[in-house]
Amino acid sequence: MIISDSSPIIVLGKQGKLELLKNCFNKIIIPREVYNEIIVKNQSNEVISLNKAINEKWIIIEDVEINELIEDAKIEKGEKEAITLAHKYKSSLITDDESAKYYSSLFNLEAHGTLYVLLLSYKNKIIAKDKAKELLDNIIKEGFYVSDILYHTFINALESIRP
Repeated sequence: MIISDSSPIIVLGKQGKLELLKNCFNKIIIPREVYNEIIVKNQSNEVISLNKAINEKWIIIEDVEINELIEDAKIEKGEKEAITLAHKYKSSLITDDESAKYYSSLFNLEAHGTLYVLLLSYKNKIIAKDKAKELLDNIIKEGFYVSDILYHTFINALESIRP
């Protein structure tokens, strides 16, 4: 089980690859605000994928009251709720927001991004190496920002994994 923020669901959902989360973590919990952030893009690939996953019961929406320690944090409400849930369940968090990763660390929570899901998918033989690279290139083409350093770090990490 893992807690997810909106960005990994949006990024993977746009590619029709939301099931990578299921294959890596079995069950994903998202806070209500994350769900609300995603569904504003009515009938988009990510909304259709998310609703399918909810109907299949491997993504669960949970209402949450934001932990008072991060109420005033300079991050969005969805990230605050996701961090609060990760803390509640003593679970890792999937987010691409660097500030959310920082606030997660204040609770001693492990936080990873979408690229981690791609690496884990390859490591667990869910996708091939070339598919992981192709997905990365496609999400960048869709507007997901990845610095040159992070791109090369990802490729090096991918090449170092022995499936």
